[in-house]
Amino acid sequence: MQVERKYEQWKAITESDFVTLFIKTWFTFIAVLRELNPDVDVFTTDGMPRGDKPFLNAYKEGIMPIVQKNINTDDFAQELFAMYPISMRKVMDVFPQYFFQTFFQINREFSYEEKTIDLDKDGNLKERYQANLHIVDKHILKFYLGISGQFRTTKYSESIKKEIDLRPIIRAVVEKHRYQNLIINETQFVHDFYDAVMKEVSEKLRNYIDVTLPKKGFNQTVTGKIKDACLRLVTALRLRFEYNYRYPHEVDPLAASNSYAIIYQVPFNGFGRLDRENIYATRRGEYSPLIATKAVEWFADYVYALRNALFHEIISPLDEEWQAIFKSAYLLLKQVSDICISCISQIDEFPQTQENAVFEYAENHKAECFDPLADHVELLDFPKMKLSDWKIEKGKITLKGWFFATLKLQQGDAEAVENGTGSITTEDKGFDFSITLGDDFKIAKDRETQKELIEIKLQGA
Repeated sequence: MQVERKYEQWKAITESDFVTLFIKTWFTFIAVLRELNPDVDVFTTDGMPRGDKPFLNAYKEGIMPIVQKNINTDDFAQELFAMYPISMRKVMDVFPQYFFQTFFQINREFSYEEKTIDLDKDGNLKERYQANLHIVDKHILKFYLGISGQFRTTKYSESIKKEIDLRPIIRAVVEKHRYQNLIINETQFVHDFYDAVMKEVSEKLRNYIDVTLPKKGFNQTVTGKIKDACLRLVTALRLRFEYNYRYPHEVDPLAASNSYAIIYQVPFNGFGRLDRENIYATRRGEYSPLIATKAVEWFADYVYALRNALFHEIISPLDEEWQAIFKSAYLLLKQVSDICISCISQIDEFPQTQENAVFEYAENHKAECFDPLADHVELLDFPKMKLSDWKIEKGKITLKGWFFATLKLQQGDAEAVENGTGSITTEDKGFDFSITLGDDFKIAKDRETQKELIEIKLQGA
């Protein structure tokens, strides 16, 4: 029997399916993020729940580098490869308005510049060529071409400017690809975007050559120089934009992406083709680090978008493509959650074990930590430790708390103790500590000074 209504579909899958598993894993993920980030407020000042977004932000700013370092890149990559092309098609079909921001980004740092100056034998300006393209106001491509110089007695100084709004270009390319292919051709998508940008630039230059330049009254030689400069820019941009159609391993590492990428695919260019064309398998050493960094980062945003689509009841849970997407998303999120759970478990266990980094440091730095308390000090035991706070920031774990150290304290030498002017006592002394750890729960070091990041102070001192 075909189930039509959404609430009937939800009822039909309450037993077991990947959508349900995803929901349970999402709740697990958020629950562990709350434990890992006790300083993030669950409620607003008005007492309203703040939702999951603050905890996802804390994940990206805090523990995500630990996840990136410890994820099984092969397993993670295979699930992403299974999910990505289906996701592209499904988002394009159901949420075309979100397609670009899900799988592509405008590079706000894009800046192309080329400048040449030719002087004559006397040091006077002969020709100057300057081209600039850069992003302003998030989505505006600002274009400038300046051409100046002197030929014999004729001086010229021309500038061609235009601001190109990228939003209508993006909308047009998305619309073009909505109904083209069953599998979204990501390379063709990028091609179409840059073709549209080049059309805007070329039309501006052509309008200048055909309409504006003839009115200037320059002689044939100067007119030719200006036309050549316009053609030079078109050719240079086409060559530069060619980098955007290549895989990361095909791009010259010396070519700065901010000089050629107006937009870029996320996690990275050509991602959806890596598995189909057997590139990941043959170049695992080059792509595993990209999976661990860029792909894990992209998944953090994508999984939140899936969560929103699911919780706002705007998908059909029995749809086979959604099921495939949520299957991979569940398995990927479980990997991430397991690493987060391992981290909070190690934090919980830290004060329970005698072999933690604080106690090891205190034992190895007895003179610094304990010797000032008496003439002779013997460390006997660490009977208790409590954590009062912790914070994970950029993959580093900072723990704060206190511990007791059982110490044998001797005031005076043996003769003084024997004649009563000295003393030997056994006492539990309290110490506060702050320590910063790496993901291996060993003491981290300051990058500049290489000093271990730990502080131990006698309570009340």
